[in-house]
Amino acid sequence: MATAQSGTAGTAPGPVVSARTTAAVEGLAGNRGISHRTLEQLRVGSATGVWFGSLKEKRDSIAFRYFEPNNPEPIYVKFRPDDGEKVFTSQKGGRTCFYNLDAVLAGSMETVFIVEGEFDAAALIEAGVPIDAVLSVPTGASERKGGDGEDDPIRGYRYVAEALAAGLSKAKRFVFCGDSDAVGRSLRQDLVNILGAARFWFVDWPQGIKDANEFLLAHGRAALKSYVTEKAKAWPVTGIYRMGDFPEPPPMVLWNPGFPEWESKVRLGCPALSVVTGQPGHGKTNLFAQIVFNIVRDYDVPAFITTFETRAKPHMRRILRSLHSGKLEKEMSEEEERRADRWIHDRYLWGQHEDDRPDLGWWLDRAEAAVIRGGAKLIQLDPWNRLETHRDGRKESETEFIGRCLTEIYKFAVTFNVHVQILAHPAKMDGKQRGRVPELEDISGSKNWDNRVDQGFVVHRKKMFEGSQRCTEAALFYRKSRFPELGHPCQLNLDYDLTKGCYRSTDYDVGGYGR
Repeated sequence: MATAQSGTAGTAPGPVVSARTTAAVEGLAGNRGISHRTLEQLRVGSATGVWFGSLKEKRDSIAFRYFEPNNPEPIYVKFRPDDGEKVFTSQKGGRTCFYNLDAVLAGSMETVFIVEGEFDAAALIEAGVPIDAVLSVPTGASERKGGDGEDDPIRGYRYVAEALAAGLSKAKRFVFCGDSDAVGRSLRQDLVNILGAARFWFVDWPQGIKDANEFLLAHGRAALKSYVTEKAKAWPVTGIYRMGDFPEPPPMVLWNPGFPEWESKVRLGCPALSVVTGQPGHGKTNLFAQIVFNIVRDYDVPAFITTFETRAKPHMRRILRSLHSGKLEKEMSEEEERRADRWIHDRYLWGQHEDDRPDLGWWLDRAEAAVIRGGAKLIQLDPWNRLETHRDGRKESETEFIGRCLTEIYKFAVTFNVHVQILAHPAKMDGKQRGRVPELEDISGSKNWDNRVDQGFVVHRKKMFEGSQRCTEAALFYRKSRFPELGHPCQLNLDYDLTKGCYRSTDYDVGGYGR
């Protein structure tokens, strides 16, 4: 056990201890700025015949007596020669505890000051800090040498654990006023680990001052009390800030989705994470290909699209060619196709895995490259269900896995200030569930699809056919909007124009889609 006080410690075989001080003890304390009244408050005594092993002789000594609550007899006595020589020993059979613990446990424990030696405790009390608010550690920092028990914060500090169990845990705030040397800093960190950072404050002594007693001698009582009560700093806790600590973020970039009839009901923006679901064949890929196209066209922002069920060529190209020209691909001239293809080439990047077995890590790596190299601001994955599931040996459920993945994706969106959109199939609906409009929590695998995203959309068609005729009515259900800037939950009615290969809004039509 290393002691914060330099000198040599030993065990005295049988000194005679008195509760009274001697002239020599008073003189030693007086030289350190400590009055008789403070010595009395701390029940400092004296001793004769104290054996100091390092000196190989007996000496008269000052006796620092340690008490526990409801026990008039000291449980531990620490000695130092009354001529001031810096060596220490203790009474055989003693049990260590905080110095002055019984007084502190009887106090209010609003603020408890912790120092690194008995004379430092006396210095604070001399300066006017209440006696029931001052503790000293008995031995200083516990030396760490590695090996078993290295990760145990209590190792070497059993007296702290016992004090907390006895009632010190009720203290609202601890202020560490220990030594400024390496041992003191080690002790400070150990106490933070044990007492908790949330209620831990500390004092940094001015240049040239090592501890409270030195400050008292150099600057006086009033200055010492003012310093420890007004200059204490809160131990930093990562992740907790005042509002003024945050830099002003850039405003959220907002994009209208290209349907004027929707007004401000729906907007996409960045940074944000959105999810789109709907039964296979209900048009979610086509509708959001059109919405992404509108944003790319109207705001001149590139997009990175990873699509597994609708190939870039020929399927996505056909959709985008039609959107660009306003007519079906089969009706376009060669020149119209070339113009459309140049436009698509300049504004779209495509993700494709060589083995068609991508996982999340692969996709995020390619998305990062698309953002940095290509300036992509819209990142779309269609569909989620085609990503390979790798749980990296973790013992986690599918819900936990999806939650972790969505957290990574959201962090990506915020880090790179982009909009990330995931298209995902709902779980299979049988029986009474068949035909109803899905909810976000119906997406296969996890309710986190509802909890973790900023925006949630459902594309649904009430009917696919009416007799032999193809039904083109559809609806976009805006299920979730985390931020008011992105609009609000609503239902938006649509019709797919078979002659142009695009959706148009029917919100101003009489009637409605219904549910």
